[in-house]
Amino acid sequence: MEKVMVNRVKIEICGSRYNIASQEPEEYVLELGSQLNNQIKELVAANASLSVNDALVLCALSYLDSYKKAEANADHMRNQLTEYLEDAARARIEVDEARREVERLNRTVDMLQNGRDQA
Repeated sequence: MEKVMVNRVKIEICGSRYNIASQEPEEYVLELGSQLNNQIKELVAANASLSVNDALVLCALSYLDSYKKAEANADHMRNQLTEYLEDAARARIEVDEARREVERLNRTVDMLQNGRDQA
């Protein structure tokens, strides 16, 4: 069985330190922490009556909204891709049928020409 590499990363969000255990690279986790920290600071700076907890809730809602919309977009793209693949399969079948019909007609033409040549 393959061992999963777990990175332990220390991040700071609004003055509080957190130890994060993640399979993601340290740089990635640090970047996430930095983005979250910056968003919270921007929210609090824009509205002084917001507490850090309020800003965290607003960030969480925003991230959930983005996640749900991204999921819906991915589902839509998967459905479109499935439809395109089905259309391509139907087109391939139609092309195969058309080729067989062309071959059948070519054989008929050959037979008719051979019959005319022999007469």
